[in-house]
Amino acid sequence: MEKLKAELHAHSLEDPYDHLKYPATTLIDRLASEEFKVLALTLHGRQYCPRELKSYAADRGITLIPGVEAFIEGRHTLLYNFDFDPSSIRTFSDVRRYKRDDCLVIAPHPFYPQLCCLRSQVQRHADIFDALEYCHFYSRGINFFNQIAERKARELGLPLVGTSDIHSLSQVGRTYSIVTAENSVEGVIESVKRGAVEVVSHPIRLPHLASTVGEIIAENARRLVRKWYGSNGGSGLAR
Repeated sequence: MEKLKAELHAHSLEDPYDHLKYPATTLIDRLASEEFKVLALTLHGRQYCPRELKSYAADRGITLIPGVEAFIEGRHTLLYNFDFDPSSIRTFSDVRRYKRDDCLVIAPHPFYPQLCCLRSQVQRHADIFDALEYCHFYSRGINFFNQIAERKARELGLPLVGTSDIHSLSQVGRTYSIVTAENSVEGVIESVKRGAVEVVSHPIRLPHLASTVGEIIAENARRLVRKWYGSNGGSGLAR
């Protein structure tokens, strides 16, 4: 067993939903420079883990776990190592149907106030979740939503995993997990499920927190514009 520095929630240019500037290879290079050993690339609605990207990561000492931030009944849900087309899994019942012993399901930013967050669905569908996420997005004095996640994880007997939900390379290393596991996809998944995982997290300073909120608002506005152009036969800006 090894103590593996792991990022289990990350996005890159290949994401069909977010407008990001760096490709997955650049993200891998950055993670490798900070001695990460595990990455799950979890694009929105798209599982992107081609053979050449796995090899690229492996050459830099990183195990790449197939993952996706799926839209399950309108709520973001992290699915790992599922052998499926994400568009075929739309309900929590679908997740139960497709989930195998070597699959992992994590509730991302579960109690934050966005409509895409799971909130009450965590309790309602507790049987499908293997862990809850401790989200990077908090400051030293404002951490209410992660505190709810901590209480719910204790109540349900589930581990917490730390992630940076990377949308910018500046987020690398802000919050992550140390997983005690064999360095393989199956080894990491098994260890997370049994709770052999520690959260390492650093609060964001308030000015950075405020600027991140601004970035989120701007990105949501861009999504609406792309959606509007796409639905009105526009210039192909919809992604």
